[in-house]
Amino acid sequence: MTAALSETASRHGPIDIVFANAGISSETRLGSTRREVFESVMATNVTGVFLTLQSALPHLRDGASIVINGSTYDRMGPAGRAAYAASKGAVRAMARSLASELSPRRIRVNTVVPGAVDTHIWDLSATDEEARARLYRRLSDRAPLARMLTPDEVAQTVLFLASDAASGIQGAEIVVDGGLTQAPAGSPLYLR
Repeated sequence: MTAALSETASRHGPIDIVFANAGISSETRLGSTRREVFESVMATNVTGVFLTLQSALPHLRDGASIVINGSTYDRMGPAGRAAYAASKGAVRAMARSLASELSPRRIRVNTVVPGAVDTHIWDLSATDEEARARLYRRLSDRAPLARMLTPDEVAQTVLFLASDAASGIQGAEIVVDGGLTQAPAGSPLYLR
């Protein structure tokens, strides 16, 4: 990453935007998880993000934008995903700290917090078409927008946070989850 960022800056000049998107997940149930499995998730999702940003720092222009990818799992507490949830909680905290640290250079640091997005990460829990269909139904019963989101919907939020249109946003989290965590099914805000 250090070499790639250095090469990018030498070819194209100072870096304007970094999207730190690291995410692996493994089942990490208390009492049956090997240390290596837990540490692998944390190393990728937390340490990987930090080291990516540290490698980028010398090449960032003043006024640049950093967007870190979080997850609603850090606030939902899903059973068997302790490492993933903890790692995404850690990057939320890291983003706020880095926002304070980088504010003197007017570098913005924000977090996009996606919910259920139709990516390969679900292949771990929905291993065939039938399981995937059950997952989609279960999620649609819980979220007001009644579907799994597309990667493009999250990307649009990242682009907004990276753009000058978000020049006054610092240390924020924008949740993109179809209402899963803020207006779940069964709440007075949820209309069928």
